[in-house]
Amino acid sequence: MLRHYTGGMNYRYLIMLCALLAACGAPAAAISPTATAAPTATAAPTATAAPTATAAPTETPAPTATTAPTETPTPTATTAPTETPTPTATTAPTETPTPTATTAPIAATLRAPVRLVIAEIGLDRPLVSVGLDSQRVPIVPNHDVGWYNLSARPGEGENIVLWGHVLRFRSRPDLPAPFARLKELAPGAEIILYNAAGAARRYVVTRQVQVTPDQVEFILPQGRELLTLVSCIGDKVVVDSSVEMTHRLITIAEPVGD
Repeated sequence: MLRHYTGGMNYRYLIMLCALLAACGAPAAAISPTATAAPTATAAPTATAAPTATAAPTETPAPTATTAPTETPTPTATTAPTETPTPTATTAPTETPTPTATTAPIAATLRAPVRLVIAEIGLDRPLVSVGLDSQRVPIVPNHDVGWYNLSARPGEGENIVLWGHVLRFRSRPDLPAPFARLKELAPGAEIILYNAAGAARRYVVTRQVQVTPDQVEFILPQGRELLTLVSCIGDKVVVDSSVEMTHRLITIAEPVGD
């Protein structure tokens, strides 16, 4: 019992001793642990703020030198394709206005009859191109032979119509009427027409017909080449203070060799 008591006492004593030692010696021993606060010096890692020098990467804008690609517009040299308009050489079609069709009117002009020769009656006269007046009446030259320009030209395969007076004009009695002797022609008489190009075409008289002024069918197209000469004949009458004749003499000739 005492052993247990003394044991218990020793145990208490030991506890008190340890407590005393802890109370008295703890300050010295405990201080050294506070030295462990030195790890607060780990705040030095704040020096790691130096990495703020990484702000230097802000210099990376230097890549703005990549603006050099703005030089890529140099492909404006591709404007060379603007030279492709050189196909304006296609303007050559402007030469198309040279259509030989325009030569057709010229050829027609050259085919127009300009001279009449009837050796049998001593006739050699220039021809005057005439048409119709405002009243649709044939225009007959006073002193020349007229070619009715609404009729055909030599070689065109249709009716060529010429007309002229057989009486002199009082105003110029010195000028003979071109067709004054036309009635003297007999079948077989030769008539020559010259065109503006100087080419001659020969015809032979086949017949003469007397008609009234209203019989105009002889000056119309006939479906084949003929040379028709129209003049006056018959009795003389006064019409509007001028001398007229009652009939017309139609002299018809056909081309030689056709």
